[in-house]
Amino acid sequence: MKNSVHKRKRFRKPFDFLVDGKKKTTHVLHKVFQTCNPQDFSTGLEKWQRLALCNDQSSYDEANSREDLMDVIDWLKKLADHWHAIYRNKAYKNKLAKGRSKHRKKATEKEDTANALIKGEHTDPFFFLNKFCNTFDPGYLEMELLDLLDAVITYEGINESYKGNLVFFYQHLLCLVRLSFKIYNKNSNHLKQ
Repeated sequence: MKNSVHKRKRFRKPFDFLVDGKKKTTHVLHKVFQTCNPQDFSTGLEKWQRLALCNDQSSYDEANSREDLMDVIDWLKKLADHWHAIYRNKAYKNKLAKGRSKHRKKATEKEDTANALIKGEHTDPFFFLNKFCNTFDPGYLEMELLDLLDAVITYEGINESYKGNLVFFYQHLLCLVRLSFKIYNKNSNHLKQ
């Protein structure tokens, strides 16, 4: 009698977009956006900002750090929107190339909104990513996200909420930030050659 249990790969996590830098951008974006859409990022970041600013014992007890946080949150919301637009654009083009989509009318309103967002910023969708990466240092953003996570976790007050998926959300944000710098560095190196 054969054993019906399949061999499992040990020491693997199914959600590995943070550690597997060799995956294609579209694969990583698919992993991110299959569980979080831009509205989730926007809502989550607004909530995190509120909790961080209301936390008496966090990195945001000085006015300068609060001002920086608010600006970073605005940039991160736009970053999620832009990556989602790029992802949806690529997914739509892939469907067209494979013959799965017959008409542009079948595109969702979210795709149209995301595409309009990019067109409003610039015709090149990576223009915003270049601007983002020229504005921030990757180390600073990683520390800011970690400080933000810490402030949300340690917040105690009337706005306290479920903390079960905080690290998961943090991983999504960190992934988009790292992906931005990966693409930026890749394009910068390509232009230098």
